[in-house]
Amino acid sequence: MKKAFLAALALTAVLFLTVSCATTKQNTEPADTTFEWKEVQNGIWRFDYKDSSFPVIYHVVKIDLTTPGLELTCFPQTQEQNTRTKRITTARFASKYKTTVAINATPFSKESIVGVHVCEGLVLAAPVIQYAAIAFARDEQGWKAFIFVTQTDQLLQGYDYAFGGFFTVLSDSRIIDTFQPITDSRMGAGITADGRTLYILAVEGEIPFISRGLSYAQCAQIFLDMGCTHALELDGGGSTQLCINGKSVLSYPAFRKQGNSFGFYTK
Repeated sequence: MKKAFLAALALTAVLFLTVSCATTKQNTEPADTTFEWKEVQNGIWRFDYKDSSFPVIYHVVKIDLTTPGLELTCFPQTQEQNTRTKRITTARFASKYKTTVAINATPFSKESIVGVHVCEGLVLAAPVIQYAAIAFARDEQGWKAFIFVTQTDQLLQGYDYAFGGFFTVLSDSRIIDTFQPITDSRMGAGITADGRTLYILAVEGEIPFISRGLSYAQCAQIFLDMGCTHALELDGGGSTQLCINGKSVLSYPAFRKQGNSFGFYTK
């Protein structure tokens, strides 16, 4: 009787574990998606994605840099603002400068921005050669964006704005997959071949059971699927922040004061 009871108990345990494993199995990749863009305003669109089985949540903004009246701004704008005590959140920046879209950008330490920061031609932080960067120049068609694999003194001349990031993840439509496949909150930017369309990607990852984030390669694949030829990762993790019309799009609050932020608005 005792043996029969133990055998039945063991069988029940096996069945329970089998069913439990089957019901909690997670995908190793987020599902393929079709980008269904919603207009935020003329020349700016958004797309929000959620996959509960992976799980992952991410947000994308597409910006036509040739849109008439489109302006770019950033913080800090002066050396006086470029101090630890003057730092603000991206949400505060978005509200203060009334941007349609605002994001955090360059990594930073306690004392300084770790990477290039150029605002309206004024150099507020020097290049860090091992990291990538995104730069913007104005011409007769509007704005044009450029992504650089490394930061050099070239970024200090000929560009109205330049912001450092971490690493390039997409180059000439080729995914760079030399990074560890670690999932986390991510902040990135990608551009089309002509530099006239900018894509901003914010991946949630601070509450892993709701969204565990993505790896660099997975972010690169999203940029590639959207038509980008080049993309880089900006400061992610707890710094990840994307605001549209002054409000964060993330599903959790983000309170970190950033080393810098940049954004777009229209006159």
